[in-house]
Amino acid sequence: MKKSLNRLWPPLLTLAFGLAVFLFWRIRYPAALAYQEQFQLFLLTGEYMRQTLSLPAGLSRWLAEFVVQFYNNVTFGAVLLALLLMLLQRLTWRISREKASYALSFLPAIVMLFALGDENVMLTYVVALIIVLLGIWLLPKGQGWKTWVYLLIATPLLYWMAGPLAIFLPIYLLIREVVDSKNKSKGILMGIVGLIYMIAIVILSSHIVNYPLDWLSMGIGYYRFPLVISYASVAAAVLAIVVAFVRLPQRKWTELVATIAVAVVAFLLIPQGFDAKKYDLIEYDYLVRTHKWDAIIAKSERKQPDLPMSVCATNLALGMTNQLGDRAFHFYQRGSQGLLPPFERNFASTLLTGEAYWQLGLVNTAQRFAFEAMEALPNYNKSCRVVKRLAETNLINGQYEVARKYLEMLQHTTFYSRWADRIMELLGNEKAINEHPLYGRMRQLQLKDDFLFSEREMDKMIGQLFIHNPSNDMAKQYLLLYPLLDRDINTFMQYFGAVQSKVSYFPTIAQEAVVFGYYKQRQQPPQGLVSDLMLQNMNRFSQAYAAGPKSPQLEAFRGTLWYYLSGAGESK
Repeated sequence: MKKSLNRLWPPLLTLAFGLAVFLFWRIRYPAALAYQEQFQLFLLTGEYMRQTLSLPAGLSRWLAEFVVQFYNNVTFGAVLLALLLMLLQRLTWRISREKASYALSFLPAIVMLFALGDENVMLTYVVALIIVLLGIWLLPKGQGWKTWVYLLIATPLLYWMAGPLAIFLPIYLLIREVVDSKNKSKGILMGIVGLIYMIAIVILSSHIVNYPLDWLSMGIGYYRFPLVISYASVAAAVLAIVVAFVRLPQRKWTELVATIAVAVVAFLLIPQGFDAKKYDLIEYDYLVRTHKWDAIIAKSERKQPDLPMSVCATNLALGMTNQLGDRAFHFYQRGSQGLLPPFERNFASTLLTGEAYWQLGLVNTAQRFAFEAMEALPNYNKSCRVVKRLAETNLINGQYEVARKYLEMLQHTTFYSRWADRIMELLGNEKAINEHPLYGRMRQLQLKDDFLFSEREMDKMIGQLFIHNPSNDMAKQYLLLYPLLDRDINTFMQYFGAVQSKVSYFPTIAQEAVVFGYYKQRQQPPQGLVSDLMLQNMNRFSQAYAAGPKSPQLEAFRGTLWYYLSGAGESK
């Protein structure tokens, strides 16, 4: 019974670790999986495979992108990522010839999970490390001719499949010969020759492929930004080698104590790799991409947004649910830039801002933001999310051949091919496009004349959208809120009159603004324009404000336009 339990204990630990990793990604960070998937475009074509495999670490990159495409389904993506980290742990134990502590063999996978908290660490690195560990596991024992032949053949193969991480093959061999070999001088010579051979291969590859030596030395595809290294991911690779040679004392409770210690390390270390603010923004972007407007509002209610991306996402969600005119000041605001942040050459934030332009009906601006976001990707990848949006914008604009180009790309993907097939049927079919629930509506919303405009005059562009189509609810809500966020009551009164001449729309923030506008002029609003309760609240607010802009009495008016105009909530 005891022997049977001893045999079952290691695989049960690995399964428990895999389950924990799955739950970690699926429950805590599903948005992070979608974030990775949207910034690649994995094509199921021979040409794409050939181009990828023609570079060092090409196989690792191709396999990693193959896995990442399944992040489109976050549950399946979490399963695959858990399996990869389980494989990393098992290989760490295997290269020790199953002599190391099983508990310690989890450390490289744990540190790798910590490293993946940096959203720019690519899965290519994880796959490359697994391939290298597999190559080490197959390394023959001893110092005979088989080892020399293996080193001669496996080193360039591993380099081409996994990139510069292949250097750990001669490093492992060197350490193994120092630790285990009786003829240490011969073993050290073998390891040094292997290192020199590896360095020579890297230098030679710089004359074969069109990449500089420093890029090849750092690893193509390991990190989203070229020539940047993740020290945590390097530590995971180093630990995989070191752990293979660590031998714990053979005592009764040693393994149990080691297991508990490793579990504590994982519990304390892994959360430190995931920056809370950064992943809040990633989640906002994911919710915007999936149009989960109520979830965005609920998230903002739990924790007030305070960064441009989160404020923009919250206002967009309020607008899409037709609540912006009543609830805008229930949330922290950052001026008019919280509605439409200025353009930044940033691949993450630009996509979210572009979604706001898209929903307003500024199709060409949304197209520009999408294209710029893809061009800003530092690893020169294409983006499935962007390619899909570019196909849509060109379809709406009647640029059918351009749309066809993007749709043909998506037809070679796993998760977007069916969508691309359906949209391909619309090309050139004006009647079908105009009757489409989304694209027909976007054609109705967009301005017929395309022209350049300044970001400083966004309110005028929104006004043009509303005048062109008064049923544009987003434009109506944004137009009234825009000047209020800049504390410009006079401009608001002009816009309010223009809106009222077209539609009946008098939300809470407009009522508060009208009362405040008349109050500034020491006048009473026309009889019946606003309720007596609104007038009474305005009087109460003026009395509270008279006690000082930092008066505690003002807290009763938090969530109103008046509170925002007073500046009382600008501590952020």
